[in-house]
Amino acid sequence: MVMKRYHLFLFFLLAFALPVAGGQRGDVNSDGAVNIMDATILIDFILGGTQIDENNADMNSDGAVNIMDVTILIDYLLAGVEFEPEPETFTVNGISFTMIPVEGGSFMMGATAEQGSDASSREFPVHEVMVSSFYIGETEVTQELWKAVMGDNPSYFVSDLFFPVESVSWQDCQEFIAMLNMMTGETFRLPCEAEWEFAARGGNLSEGYKYAGSNNLESVAWYSYNDSWDLRGTGAYGTHVVGTRMPNELELYDMSGNVHEWCQDWYGPYSDAAQIDPMGPMTGSTHVYRGGNWYFDEWFCRVSFRNGLSPDYRSYGLGLRLAKSI
Repeated sequence: MVMKRYHLFLFFLLAFALPVAGGQRGDVNSDGAVNIMDATILIDFILGGTQIDENNADMNSDGAVNIMDVTILIDYLLAGVEFEPEPETFTVNGISFTMIPVEGGSFMMGATAEQGSDASSREFPVHEVMVSSFYIGETEVTQELWKAVMGDNPSYFVSDLFFPVESVSWQDCQEFIAMLNMMTGETFRLPCEAEWEFAARGGNLSEGYKYAGSNNLESVAWYSYNDSWDLRGTGAYGTHVVGTRMPNELELYDMSGNVHEWCQDWYGPYSDAAQIDPMGPMTGSTHVYRGGNWYFDEWFCRVSFRNGLSPDYRSYGLGLRLAKSI
């Protein structure tokens, strides 16, 4: 894998690097050791805090200290350590669901080149983001799981065939997650917007697709062309069984199409500054939703598409996917 070879190259590059003026490269606080404290101080510096010896912090020797240096320093500290978490399956009242581990990394968030002329002003400026490792749902939350937790099914397209739950507001999702956590003892939540986009793009395995898993949307998504207005003449109007299109690089299903998915963040404009685990604005009037759905066209199914809706808004094209920190 290209990313693993890159990590190995960095290990050898940094493990045998000569000291630089003022001390060893990576020893950001000049205490004679390179450890996690240096990564913490470097992040603080990038966010406008502690002053440091920038010679020691310029990990890739490109003349600038930025989020890429944080990535390289953390890679160095973790050199030789594989990402260990495996998928986890949980069962609630007889209904099982699987969470997929996503190895943290950095990516360019927003209207990157593959989005072409389809990108909207909401997707700019493109900016570098680093996210920590996390779990995300293999599929959207199904009606079966919602019923197992909440005892009812709010969906418009009611089915017992593992269709995604829909017609749920952001506030409804918070109530569902609180009840799920009480029943399981876990700490599930909605994904933040940066986590959602990183996962939709395929994380560290990303092939740079326009949609989640392919440049051929029909292979990975239920959307207006192959679904909503019954262009096939099959009567298949509405949502579909989760996981029946091809997955993306992380084996995640339906991150383009089927139902839009709520994110935890308040909606707000992007900044051009590099960010680490961004959580969105502190306040707002709408929450982010992502991913396209069964009755919208290709434009809404792109991995960089974003918009906001009132936290009490419900629609038969709007559902959720779970996340959990590692």
